[in-house]
Amino acid sequence: MSTVHTLGDPAAIGAGDRELVEGDAVGEYVIRDQLGKGGFGTVYRAVQPVIGKQVAIKVLSRRYSSDDAIVSRFVAEARAVNQIRHRNIIDIFSFGQLPDGRHYYVMEYLDGLPLDRHLREQGVLRIESALPILRAIARALDAAHAKGIAHRDLKPENIVLSFDDEGQIYPKLLDFGIAKLTSPDEEQTHRTGTGVPLGTPHYMSPEQCRGRDVDHRTDIYSFGVLSFRLLTGDYPFHGELIEILHKHMHEDPPRPSAINPALTAEIDHAITWMLQKDPVQRPATVMAAVFALQGESTAPTPMFPTTVARRTPVPGRDGVQTADTMAASVDTLGAPATSNPMAAGRSRPPLWIGAAVVIAGAIATFAWIQTRPASAPTPPVTAGSAPAPVTPVVVPATAPADAPEAPDAPPVAKSVIVRITGAPDGAVVKKGTTTVGVTPTVQLDRGSDEVVLSFFLDGYLPASLTVRPDEDQTAEVLMKKKPRPKLDPRPSEINPDDLADPFKKKR
Repeated sequence: MSTVHTLGDPAAIGAGDRELVEGDAVGEYVIRDQLGKGGFGTVYRAVQPVIGKQVAIKVLSRRYSSDDAIVSRFVAEARAVNQIRHRNIIDIFSFGQLPDGRHYYVMEYLDGLPLDRHLREQGVLRIESALPILRAIARALDAAHAKGIAHRDLKPENIVLSFDDEGQIYPKLLDFGIAKLTSPDEEQTHRTGTGVPLGTPHYMSPEQCRGRDVDHRTDIYSFGVLSFRLLTGDYPFHGELIEILHKHMHEDPPRPSAINPALTAEIDHAITWMLQKDPVQRPATVMAAVFALQGESTAPTPMFPTTVARRTPVPGRDGVQTADTMAASVDTLGAPATSNPMAAGRSRPPLWIGAAVVIAGAIATFAWIQTRPASAPTPPVTAGSAPAPVTPVVVPATAPADAPEAPDAPPVAKSVIVRITGAPDGAVVKKGTTTVGVTPTVQLDRGSDEVVLSFFLDGYLPASLTVRPDEDQTAEVLMKKKPRPKLDPRPSEINPDDLADPFKKKR
């Protein structure tokens, strides 16, 4: 049996952090060994000695335990996880401070494999192997977003592949250390600084690279990078730190199928959709992106322009300038060739485009003159005679040149979001035989006719809900647990005499 040690005061320990060793007590738990170490702290495996429950304890280093902002972020991680409470998100259930001043929290111990290590061992994943992982993480992220929380650091290192009792992969999302509460009515004791990019460069969204206007849609972009990584074994962009951030903001990613030819056009389309520079152009939910990866028609198709302008760097007097060139052909995926949004509008169109417009207008005017009805010739006017009546030429009415144009009507979204309350997270939602979502959020095609949704989850009785998908809405669905089977009430057929003397010979 291991001896339990206690930690002394800071003066006794010295300036450096003392590594916890086997037998050290942290609250009611006893350290067994070290699981990993990072820039902000160390994670240990520990056990509750009375009941033998294994846990993981994350200890913040002393350097950061004296930083109020870092401690606030550390506390916010535990608070965010407990607000979400999803089975695919690691559970944090205790928080405290060591005698030497270091902060820690206690979380569930995962006996599994980090996804980044799994990728190093397995290489590129087949879509059939990647989908169960992506589907589980999508459910976790949508549950976080439903609570107004954006993760903002989605990457393989923050996903652990556990296994259930049947040996099936059971992914867990962890490390909400830089999570952001995005709900406007949420009292936030922890806020990240505006204009400060936080995250892992390869997985950061364009808005995250700029350090502003970050909401839950940044996770959808990172999820697109994660999908790209799993299915191609590579990142969309490479380079030094600043170069990667610049590419996220201004350059188009390669098609996944250009790296892995086994991937389909549907997968190209889905990942390109997630990696849109404009957050508005991305899927409304992470599960909608998964549906697109699966090739299901329930995922809405993004509206992309068929003709786009590319900004190509050309050498100029000041080093590198930009010039507009029209795309020679339409992308087969329908994805826009994204230009630099910060530089848009600075360069003027080439003069030949303006000349072409003038020539086209002249040709149209000439054609109209040639095809209009011929009028009677006008007799010459002589001195002293009254002018001959002139037949008026009717010109099609046009709006005055200075009349303001009518504003375009705002586009109507092709889909609506139905947020489900009352039902447990992870329930499969179907419309007829088609899966349309997973609780707590469902995405439906917009329409005025009522539809019937059915809900299914192991251990629960099926439930149904009728909705009219004409606007975003919240609906309540109560799913009851399946009753336990009753024991057979029939009396035993065993002879009591045989129990009294089981070796008695029958006559």
